Amino acid sequence: MYLFTSEVVSPGHPDKCADIIADSIVDAILSQDSKARVASEVFVAGKHIVIGGEVNSSVNLSHQEYRTIVKSALAKIGYNGNPHFSKAQCLHPDDIEVDVFLNQQSPDINQGVDQSSGEIGAGDQGIMFGFASNETNNLMPAAITYARMICDRVYDYALKNPDKLGVDIKTQVTVDYGSKAKFEDCQPEKIHTIVVSAPSVESLKI
Repeated sequence: MYLFTSEVVSPGHPDKCADIIADSIVDAILSQDSKARVASEVFVAGKHIVIGGEVNSSVNLSHQEYRTIVKSALAKIGYNGNPHFSKAQCLHPDDIEVDVFLNQQSPDINQGVDQSSGEIGAGDQGIMFGFASNETNNLMPAAITYARMICDRVYDYALKNPDKLGVDIKTQVTVDYGSKAKFEDCQPEKIHTIVVSAPSVESLKI
């Protein structure tokens, strides 16, 4: 056997919640100031939402406006006060605590964004790159593709059946390539293991 595992989380996972909230903050500021520079970081721990980072913008959102952005993002994800889960079991928008620690962005970083040539640079941000694989039609490795497909299906079911499942979902798929050579040649042989983790109501019977 030669095993390779990939994991996917749903929008309801705290890491994804943080990403979606951060994106929502960027959208809210850019909608009012198209030339704004926003580098927002969000940390989710229990009911505590911490917003940090740097902003260079003519827009100065209030703490309440940030709280509204957070609550709206959580509601779209599926955390909309589900009565089938207690506040100790999942996020409830009316129970969250939002802390905002956004500072004015350094002009040195802005120099790396606005270039004399008229082009826009990356500032102090990293650049990600990857490669395509012929293992699947979407040119992604098999393990991550199947894990995403399963996660999307379970998340969709959770949204439609809030009396059964919560939205903090994680899926994991392990693919067996048989040998390292087949792994390097993108030739998976079979699925070895599928793991699905999803919060359920205490009364749910299998």
